[in-house]
Formats: sequence, structure tokens, C-alpha cells
Amino acid sequence: MNRPSWHEYFLMLAKLVSARSTCNSRKTGAVIVRNNRILATGYNGAVHGAPHCTDRGPDFCLRRSIGAHDADKYNYCLSSHAEVNAIDQAARFGIPLENAVLYCTLEPCNWCFKQLIQAGIREIYFEEAYDSKNREFDLYWRQIMESHQNIEVFEQVSISGASRDMMISVIEGSSARTMAATDPGESGNLEASKLKSFIDASLEK
Repeated sequence: MNRPSWHEYFLMLAKLVSARSTCNSRKTGAVIVRNNRILATGYNGAVHGAPHCTDRGPDFCLRRSIGAHDADKYNYCLSSHAEVNAIDQAARFGIPLENAVLYCTLEPCNWCFKQLIQAGIREIYFEEAYDSKNREFDLYWRQIMESHQNIEVFEQVSISGASRDMMISVIEGSSARTMAATDPGESGNLEASKLKSFIDASLEK
């Protein structure tokens, strides 16, 4: 393969963004785009100036440490979700999100979904389905998101093995030149026939 698809490209970027997460429960990343241009990114973590759970070690979670019930988790969780942080980043720098597209490593929760609607997001693509202990609640909100009139696409997408392997090789590799540099002092004869053949082949696609 030559390169990842647009879906794979933005989903891989969202996964890369999630590396900045300061949540020990699960790390998520989000990328908001329009016309295949990046508008904002976000990852889950504490708000500016607040302590992070990762600062207390890899196993610390505030809401779990105090015994907060799952239904009450958003009242005690230190983290702001990736999707909302991406929306907030756009708002902070005056970037409108009307008719934008979200790529996220995790299916949005019901609270984030409402923020996405209000921000003007029209398409939502996610990698992992949301999986709380309350499956009935999860399915209820998924049905709402799939059928909401302001959301044109709500779809789970994945990264192919070939694209994943390519990205790993890019990350592990270098940006060193793979072809010999051309010498600006050398004179060359432009082969017009090869240029024409290339253009003709491109136009046929």
C-alpha cells in the first residue's frame, strides 16, 4: 500500500494524541477536521493547573480511590474528556466547528455527545465502542447518536494491519533521505516524453 486512507490517517493521529493523556483508566484522543484539514485536537486529562492522576502513579484514580459510584463518576473524575478538550481548544482560538468531523479513539459518552451536537459536529468516527457496566444505557445512547438528525454519520472505523505496520515503521524509522540527492550544479536533459507519459497516466486515473 502507498499510504493510509483518510479515515485511518485521522484515527492514527487521534491515537497519537492520546499519548498525552494523563488518565490512568484509559487514554483517549480526538481530532476534529473539516475538508480533511485539522482544526483541533484533544486528549483526556485534568484541566489547566489541576493535578493529574498520573502524577500520583500509574495506578491512581481519584474517583476510584474515594469509592465514587459509577453513576456518580463524572462528579469526581479529574479528567475532561478528549472530545470536549478538542472543542474547547477550538473555542479558545476562535475556530468554528460547524459541519466539522470528529475522529476519536473511543465512542463518545452521552455527555460528550451533547457537546458535539452543540458545537456543530456533523460526522463522528470512533475506534472503540463505549463499554460501561450499564450496557442498556450504552445501547440507549448509541441509538440516539445513530439516529440524531444533526449527525449525518456515526460510524465505528478501524485501522488496517497494513496501515498500522506502516505507521510503526515510520515512527521507528528516520526521515533520512532514501534516494541520492541531486546536484544543482549538474546540467540535465529533461526527458519530455517521460513527463508526458506521467501526466497522461495521471489523467487516466
